[in-house]
This record gives sequence, structure tokens and C-alpha cells, in this order.
Amino acid sequence: MSRAIRLPVRHYRAIPIDAPGYEEEVLELELDTTAVVAIHCWNIGCPDGPEIDMDYCVGAGWPQSTAEAARIMAEVMQPAMDQARRIGLPIFHVESDQMDSHYPEVESRRPPLAPPSGEAARMGDRAHGTGYLTKSPLVRMRRAKIMEPRGDERMVFYSDQLDEELQRNGIDTLLYMGFMADMCLLSADGGAFPMLGRGYRCILMRDATVGVETPTTYQEKLATRYAIHIFEWKIGYGTTFSDYMEATKGLE
Repeated sequence: MSRAIRLPVRHYRAIPIDAPGYEEEVLELELDTTAVVAIHCWNIGCPDGPEIDMDYCVGAGWPQSTAEAARIMAEVMQPAMDQARRIGLPIFHVESDQMDSHYPEVESRRPPLAPPSGEAARMGDRAHGTGYLTKSPLVRMRRAKIMEPRGDERMVFYSDQLDEELQRNGIDTLLYMGFMADMCLLSADGGAFPMLGRGYRCILMRDATVGVETPTTYQEKLATRYAIHIFEWKIGYGTTFSDYMEATKGLE
């Protein structure tokens, strides 16, 4: 017997352009065809990961967003994923192949490291810190321990790998959580734009992400809010942790 949840969502209605706004609805989601996608859950600044290094702007960028990502993983994503496990909602984990040495069991196509040169090298050093590819916390980071796959949950690096796994399991709807809202979650391999292009319905748990906020944008969460706007306008739908938990209550 199929099981379904009724999940409140919203999207951004662009038309008419002189009176845009949000539209709310309730989606009926079959658990057999819906999956959680947890993307780029890095452990920089987490208890099990490398410490933040003030000489490098990597990972979540600045300390405020790094701390917020760690909080979200512990207080939102882990409980949401535990609930998914209780009700039999599949979970797929997406990571950057930059950490392929930590996960030799996951297929990687990353070519040997070719350090940037010229203007690209100068801009990389200016943006992230001199030698960031070989000396920063990026070198030692891996997926946060509380976000590691459990049991038969799969981790992938690439959109086509994720697509193959989803098709094999009959999945057509993806509930996204992870980081960073304005970058990888939207556009990296396995992110929402690539998977929308492969035909999947995408939903974002809005309070299960944060953008790369500078110290001057963090208070208003400008990067986060704009990324959510893009998602709810051009990609799919948004929901919240509380609505997800309420919708799945009683299915354990």
C-alpha cells in the first residue's frame, strides 16, 4: 500500500510582473517516489572537522555562516533525516569530488590537481587566501560526521550518478537540504538546477540551508534569502522543517 504525505509549500509567482507574490499550496507526495537530498555538508568548524582558519575564506566562507551551517546540521538536518529514516523516506548524499580521497568507494572523475596560474591564480588567492587549495581547511575537510550516510544510503559526486540512483529507485521528487544556499545547492553537481533539468520536481527546506554570508550581510541573511527566492521562483517549491515534521507525524 502506498503512503503519502501532504506537505505545505510555497512558490514565488512572477506574473503579472507588476503584482508578484507568493502562492501557497499543499503537495501530496508519495513516500515511494520522494527522496531527501542532503548536499555538501562539510565539517569545517564542526567538532569532528578542521578548525576555521582566519587566513582562508573557504567552505562557508566567514565564521558566521560556518557556525550557522553547523547549527543547521545539528538542529534541523539531522532530526529531519532521522525522521526520514523512521518513515522510510530515502536519503541520498551529494558531496564534492574534492574530498574523493576520503571516500575511495565513491566513483570520482576528478583529474589530477592542476594549480591555477596567471590571473586566475591571483584572483583565487585574493578571494580565498594564498595557497588555499593545498594549505587551507579544504584539504582536510570531509562530510560532517552527523551527516554521514547510514546503512544502505548512497553518496555520489555527480548529477548523472544521482540521476541513475534516483531512477533505479523510482524517485521523481527531491527534498533538498544542505549548502551553500547561493552556490552549490543551486548549481553544483547534484544541485537543484541540474536535477530540475533532468526532470525532477524540487522542494527546498528553507531553514535547512544558509548562504555564503559576509559579516556585513549575515544579520539580514541577504545571500540566503536571495538564493531561496531563486529556488522558489525558477526551480520549484519551498517548505519548512516544522511543516515537514508535522506532515510526517504519525507515519513512524
